[in-house]
Order: sequence, then C-alpha cells, then structure tokens
Amino acid sequence: MEDFLDEKWIIEESAAQALVEILNSQQGKRYKIVTHDDRPDIVIENQEDGTRLGVEVTHLFYDSEEARYVFGRSHEEVDHPPDSEYIEGYVRRLNALLQQKSEKAKGYNHQYPLALLIRVVSPLFHICNFQIYASSIVVPPSDFEIIWLLFYDFVERRWALLKRLQ
Repeated sequence: MEDFLDEKWIIEESAAQALVEILNSQQGKRYKIVTHDDRPDIVIENQEDGTRLGVEVTHLFYDSEEARYVFGRSHEEVDHPPDSEYIEGYVRRLNALLQQKSEKAKGYNHQYPLALLIRVVSPLFHICNFQIYASSIVVPPSDFEIIWLLFYDFVERRWALLKRLQ
C-alpha cells in the first residue's frame, strides 16, 4: 500500500509542478508549491502577494485498462472503440469525474480558493477533441472556483497545454 501512496504522491506532485510552470511562464505569475497533503492535494502560493490556491489533482482515463497501460502495469495494447465512440465515452467519463470531484470538494475545510486540475492522460483524447466536444461537457456547481484540463503538448514534449473549464 505504501508504494501506491508514494506513486500517487509523485503523480500528483508532477501534475501540480506542470501547472505551476504553466502559470509562471505563460501568465507571468510566480507560484510555487508550498504543501502537498490531502483535501486539497496541493497548495500553491503566489510569491509576489502571498495569495494561496488549493489544488485538487486528478487524472482522466477512458477506463481502468487504459490507466494500467499508461502507468506501465499492462503491456497489452488497449482496444478502444471507434474514434467517435471513444471520444464520446471519454466526455462521459470527464462529466462523471467532474460530478464526483464536485461532491468530494463539499467536505473540504479550506481557507483559500479551490481549483481542480484534471490531467488528461489518454494518448487518444487531446485538446483538439476537447474543443470539438466542449458543449457536451457538464460542469456541476461546486466549491471549485477554477477547473483546468491539463494536456500533453506533443510538440514541446511536456505537459504544457492548459484549458480552463471554469
């Protein structure tokens, strides 16, 4: 179980670090990670004015098989349905994840604004798909003031594409 927690910590930390790098380089901010705990997972602080933002980090997969494949727990090729079915299924998973995280955030005791960072890990669902299916995404009411999707930039070869849902 401890290995799982260590892996979870590393995965959350790397997603949060990518967020900080994007905010700092693309938006001229000076954020840094100040705590990594739970509820929210990460707290970042703007070094210029001391404002803090709690960030809940999660990852979006099509299904558990894709998650095992992406994290190297399975070496079998993942058999996906045809593109349109896959993308629509992915949007359904995103909507379910948004609902689940919105419910979870109600129990948070926080002193600063909350954000949700969803790292989109699928090799087949990318920012261009999001733009096409954006009208199908349902963002429920929640305590999250900001909701971001983080995509991999295959040109820059790093997590560098941030899309704000809310």
